[in-house]
This record gives sequence, structure tokens and C-alpha cells, in this order.
Amino acid sequence: MAPRTIARTLNEEGVPGPGGKPWGDTTIRGHVKRGTGIVNNELYIGRLIWNRLRYIKDPSTGKRVSRLNPESDWIVKDVPELRIVEDELWQSVRERQGEIAEKFVNVADGVRKHHRKNKLNGARRPRTLLSGLIFCGCCDGPYSLRGPQRYACSNHISKGTCDNSRTIRQDELEARVLAGLKDRLMAPEIVEEAMRAYAEETNRLNRERRSNGDAWKAELAKAEKQIAQIVEAITDGMYHPSMKEKMTGLEARKDELTALLADMPADTPDILPSASAIYGKKVAALTKALNRKEERQAASQDLRALIERIVLTPGPERGEIYATLHGELATILEWTERQAVGKAAKTTKPAADATGLLLSVVAGAGFEPAAFRL
Repeated sequence: MAPRTIARTLNEEGVPGPGGKPWGDTTIRGHVKRGTGIVNNELYIGRLIWNRLRYIKDPSTGKRVSRLNPESDWIVKDVPELRIVEDELWQSVRERQGEIAEKFVNVADGVRKHHRKNKLNGARRPRTLLSGLIFCGCCDGPYSLRGPQRYACSNHISKGTCDNSRTIRQDELEARVLAGLKDRLMAPEIVEEAMRAYAEETNRLNRERRSNGDAWKAELAKAEKQIAQIVEAITDGMYHPSMKEKMTGLEARKDELTALLADMPADTPDILPSASAIYGKKVAALTKALNRKEERQAASQDLRALIERIVLTPGPERGEIYATLHGELATILEWTERQAVGKAAKTTKPAADATGLLLSVVAGAGFEPAAFRL
């Protein structure tokens, strides 16, 4: 039985997996060199290995990732009392793994040789345009490429814990997503609503800033007056130890108020013009760039940044599958505005903190992530 079939069977029988989680094929087959997975666990033959792996933080994601240490750094100890598998069975598994590895290496040998020559090609990069962004609408698990360029629910295929058997071709889904990004995600009515909230929030913040500024200016004038009075009293010979403590507090507050007033942003930042048109042109340009080898990687990263997630759900008809694109409006507006501000900066200086205000508007004014059926 294949590891995937074993995992599905265990899940169907209600046998709990490690940590109480469902079984997956990787839980069983693991990684040969890293010694992970049930069939590679040398503790079962009475060998305890320490320091096989080390863990480092990926600066781009903040997540811990494992790295295989040189075999010379491993610390191995025999613990025969923990053996539960005989050597004959253990060696037969190793032979079977070698046969499988050899078989699949020969399937696409030309492709594999090419990748061996370019080991950095694709390192830490998404395998496809939508890798890691597609989720099942039934179990919320990931959709991944299974078979010849078709996406399928991983939990259905590997664990049997989801009933969603619908698949979709990679090229079809990418075409639907690109069309949705260009024509639906920043439709004029969405931009109009965002800009309306933006203007309202701008006015509210301007009123708040003016109110705070007036209060800080009045308090600063009062502190400066009190400092001057204490200095005058000391000059006249009316010194008392408590006056020093009072003076220290007033000077500290004066510095704080001066800093607050200096950091106050200007009123009425520029409102982003023609956001929908700018966005549509930019996405269209990125879509074309995907077909140009030298621009594909950068274009893919920009497009992926606009997508929060894509949810695939079975439709009522046979083979039908619905795709819903979720985009984070704050990210989209910020990205669009950077384009507009970048062009404006060539001729005039843009207002300060416009992007920050857009983000606060979208995050604080009741905006939900934009979602559209593709």
C-alpha cells in the first residue's frame, strides 16, 4: 500500500495521528536524508541520532526552517532497549525506497538535470503563480498541484478527510484570477466607496489634529510662562529646593510638547486620483509581463501581493467549481497609490503620509476584504 492510501485508511478508521492530528502521506514516508517519517525513524532499530538538523529563521517570512547538518556533526548513540524493528525489515524498506527514487528520477531526467545545474533557480520562490494562495471552501485546507497541472484539495487526496473531489486546471484558474484582478477587484464603484471613506477620515483626522495642536500650543505657552516666572524668582533671591523639581518637570513637558507639535502631519493630504484606472493599467501591464521571461518573477511577486486568498468550492453541476478571489483593499490601494505618487514626485512633492492614511481608513472604517466570484 502507498503511504497516501495508508494515511487515508487510518483516517477513515478513526486512528489518531501524531499529536492527535489526521494522518498524511508525509507522516509515513517522510524525508529519507533527514530521517523524518515513520519508515525512516532509526529509533525503531535502536539508534538515537541527535544534531541531525538545525533550525534557522527565514528573514523573508519570520518562520523557522530546518537545515540538514553534515553527517560528521551527528551524535549517534545505541539504545537497543528501544528497538522494535528487525534489521531485515529495515533493510528491505531501504531497498524499496531506492527503487522508487530511481524510478522517479528517470521519469523526467532532462528536467531534473537542468534543475541540478541551477540549484538556486526557484529557491524560496513559489512553484506557480498561485502557490500557497488557494484553499478549499469545504475544509479550508490547501489546494495544491496534483497530477498534470491540476489543482486539487490536499486533504481529500492525502488524508481523505475532505469530500471535495473537484479539480481545476492550472491555466484555467490562473486566467480566471488574472481577469478578476484586472476587471473586478478594483471596479470603479469600490474605488468610489473607498475614496468617500478616505475623504471622511481625512476631515476627521484634520479636526483632531487641529484640536490637539491648539491644546498643545496653549499648554506650551503656559509651561514657558511658568518657567520664566521661576527663573525671575530665583534671580530675585527667592530660591527654594522644591523650585528645582518643579523646573525639571516643566522643562521635560516643554520638550515633549515641542516634539509633538513638530511631528504633527500637515492637513489635507492629496486624495488619490483615478485609482481604478491606474490599478487596471498596472495589472494589465503585469499580466503581459508574465509572458516575458526577464520580467516574470517580479510581475508574479507584485500580483501575488494583491491576493489574500482564493477559495475553491464545488458547484451544483457535475465537475463545476466556483472560485472566489479575496483581495486586501488596504494593500491594493497602497500599491496603486505608490504608482500615482511615484509619477507625481517627478513634478511636485506629494503630501506627507497619504499612504498611511489610506491604510488607516481601510482598516478602521469597516472595510472587509474585497471578494469576487471569478
